[in-house]
Amino acid sequence: MPLELDLHLADLKTKTKKRSTDELWNTVIMSAIAAGPAYWAYQTVAHTVLFGFLTFVVVAMGNRISGELFQWRTKAEANQLMDKLGM
Repeated sequence: MPLELDLHLADLKTKTKKRSTDELWNTVIMSAIAAGPAYWAYQTVAHTVLFGFLTFVVVAMGNRISGELFQWRTKAEANQLMDKLGM
């Protein structure tokens, strides 16, 4: 493979790994942030778990949508690079 394509793939691998880690931590932190006020307001474990889980689902869906958009943009960039290289 041409050097440009190898560099692009290595950069993409790095970005994807960092993105996955960031999304995981953001989801956990947002769930904990939502669970705290739920416990403070209702003082029951059931409400704490419910609000934490609902926040987890909403954030996970947002991550899924942004992940799909990231894949689409990455595919478009790769196609442009391959067209440029004549592949």
